[in-house]
Amino acid sequence: MKAKPEAKPEAKLEAKPEDMFMQAWKAQLDAGLRVLETITEGAIRMHEAQLEAATEAHADADATRKAILAATDASQLMKLCAEWSHANAEKSLAYWRSLFETVMQTDAAVAKCVGSGLPVALPEVFKTAELDASKQTMLGLIDGAYRQWLDAAQRMYRPVEGPRA
Repeated sequence: MKAKPEAKPEAKLEAKPEDMFMQAWKAQLDAGLRVLETITEGAIRMHEAQLEAATEAHADADATRKAILAATDASQLMKLCAEWSHANAEKSLAYWRSLFETVMQTDAAVAKCVGSGLPVALPEVFKTAELDASKQTMLGLIDGAYRQWLDAAQRMYRPVEGPRA
């Protein structure tokens, strides 16, 4: 009877600091790209709203101009001007409200990207791993820069608490 070969001990799969650094770096790049994508989508929505409002305003102004040219007396002219001014004020208010809502939605989405799922510091393995001094220094610099960026981004995109007095 043949002897069974000894079972090989399973190799320990320890996470290398470099791998964890790459994961953290990729997460940060992903978060930054999500923020840029969110801002770009907001800018596109604002541009579309502006183009739509400008097209409508141009059509209204052209129709009003033609109506004014066709007016036959002062009362008709005054009525056209008053109606145009009133409608223009209402449309302007609706336009600015829409843009403000788009900005607030974009801000909220960016705040969500900045505040969600991002590590606050480099993983513990960087602090406990036996790395030479130059690598420790480099990781410390990266960690410090990341903390400053995250703090600034979180302060900038702090949720609005409501109207201020």
